[in-house]
Amino acid sequence: MRRINRSNVFILLALMFLTCLPATPALAKDPPFALPPQAELNRLRSAVLFTNKGMVRFELYPEDAPWHVANLKYLADKGYYKNLTFHIFQAGYIIQGGAPNSADPSSGPGYDLPPEISNRHHGEGILGMARPPASANPERRSHGSQFHILLGDAPNMNGLYTIFGKTTVGFDVLKSLQRGDTITDFKVYVRKR
Repeated sequence: MRRINRSNVFILLALMFLTCLPATPALAKDPPFALPPQAELNRLRSAVLFTNKGMVRFELYPEDAPWHVANLKYLADKGYYKNLTFHIFQAGYIIQGGAPNSADPSSGPGYDLPPEISNRHHGEGILGMARPPASANPERRSHGSQFHILLGDAPNMNGLYTIFGKTTVGFDVLKSLQRGDTITDFKVYVRKR
């Protein structure tokens, strides 16, 4: 009769136990692109959001949020935002878009971004990135595609969310947007040297 090695039984039982546990997704998935050199990032200074109500122009902050600015360029160049809708709207406070599946407001590109929290203040026209609640996201990593634009001052958000730009033109359009309005395109412009 063959003897069973106790350590092999332990390993077998441990593997059986682990296969019974529910699968949990990775908490942090890195973007599918490399961060460009800072000199290239510094040339990404403006973006235009085209909507069914008109256009909104932004100044970008690559020095404060290089990953977020590079990500916006990456997604915009792929046409990711075309025909997506704004799915969150609170009058006088915030509008949010960038979810590819409007039935699933947490949907995105399958990755998230490292937090790039700055000392900038969350005021009217600020372009920031959404993120899951701190209880599920203690690192405060940002969503991969969902962005928000503030419609008023929001000091409660200071130090908690990444700011990567601000509105410079189109405040009238911004104030007219509501839930269900469409993003027709998003373009990031490269400044000449």
